[in-house]
Amino acid sequence: MSPGLLALITFSILMVLILSGVQLCTSLMITSVIGVFLITNNFSTAMNVLAQAAWAQIRQYMFGVIPLFVLMGMLANLSGASQELYDSASLLLKRVRGGVGIATIIANAIFAAITGVSIASAAVFTKIAFPQMTRLNYNRRVAVGTVSGSAVLGMLIPPSLLMIVYGSQADTSIGKLFIAGVGPGIVLTIAFIITILLIAKLHPDYIPEVEPLTEEEKKNFWKIVLKPWAIILLIVISLGGIWMGFFTPTEAGGVGAFGAFLIVLLKRKFNVKTMWDTLLSTASTTGGVLILLISANTYSKCLSMAGVINLISNFLENLNVPPVVVILIFMVILLALGCILDSTSILLLTIPLMVPTIRTLGYDPVWFGIVMIISVECGLITPPFGMNVYTVKAALMGIPGGEDATIEEIFAGSMPFLIAMLVVLLMCIFVPGIVTFLPNLMI
Repeated sequence: MSPGLLALITFSILMVLILSGVQLCTSLMITSVIGVFLITNNFSTAMNVLAQAAWAQIRQYMFGVIPLFVLMGMLANLSGASQELYDSASLLLKRVRGGVGIATIIANAIFAAITGVSIASAAVFTKIAFPQMTRLNYNRRVAVGTVSGSAVLGMLIPPSLLMIVYGSQADTSIGKLFIAGVGPGIVLTIAFIITILLIAKLHPDYIPEVEPLTEEEKKNFWKIVLKPWAIILLIVISLGGIWMGFFTPTEAGGVGAFGAFLIVLLKRKFNVKTMWDTLLSTASTTGGVLILLISANTYSKCLSMAGVINLISNFLENLNVPPVVVILIFMVILLALGCILDSTSILLLTIPLMVPTIRTLGYDPVWFGIVMIISVECGLITPPFGMNVYTVKAALMGIPGGEDATIEEIFAGSMPFLIAMLVVLLMCIFVPGIVTFLPNLMI
């Protein structure tokens, strides 16, 4: 069977399974077994490939980074870090029109350096920021859009689960990916802040005038502003240790998780029940990611055995277009997939096909990883299946003024932030130094 025909058959089977509601990991495994069977005409060989992929994939030392950074984020949230970050940023920016919206963005950016999961940020800051913006008479569409849009920073600013997924599948340094995400993360944060300022300028009725500090805020100003010092120090230590070469990403995850546990003790938030729930949530999240990695590795082996990867690479290399056009084609594909699939699924489906071509064209896989993640993250706020939008909608239940917010309203409020993301994506493509500058300085 020719590679082209096999690719068509397996991809058709995969799409039918996914659109039928079968979980991605199960769909990938079934498709892989069928694909290897069609290649070898031997069912035992197909099952052995699946077993070997499961054994070889997650026994690697580097995969310890997943549960450790997830645990770090869970413990940090347990300590109340998200509320402290928001209170600090909102007080600092209270004299700025749109300051509460900007504070939500900044707090999300810092919280992203702890959790690494956009959906978690969306859920947490809907509960924290939306009531405050409603109290100040922010336009509701702007309020929900700010939370939904800024939560995408969770997967771009390190540590990020998407970076771990990409690094493991593309055989690329996870440490370099973490550091590479810092520059684009800062640029995207600034772009979101500019978006809020533009909304305040163009639609002054959407964002209220600033309100003066209360006597209590004046009295406790620095106490509130400096309250998140412990969690910020933890971020600096864990990520700075990777950059300076003191820690591997896995070791940094261990340091971060232990540090977050100490902060829980320091804040007197520890009790047996919440700690047990935190460990169960960590195990659940980690297990879901690892089973996806196993299934994706099996699918990648199937494509490689069939020669599909070489077929696609050769086809793209023979196109009479500049290499950057191939990059743009890939970005359009990722943006389109973002409208119907979740971020992890998109990466696992496309990395085996795109990364070999990128390497052949001479591009830095670390740079492409960050560009790829930004493209995929756009899908979190694009209709019809933007996960951040639905997370915000679910989190609004029970919040006065938010229960009747519609999905369409949240999507509309997120659109200015989607435009900002697309601008930053193009900047990273045409000015690659935004991504590569810090990794090139690593020791």
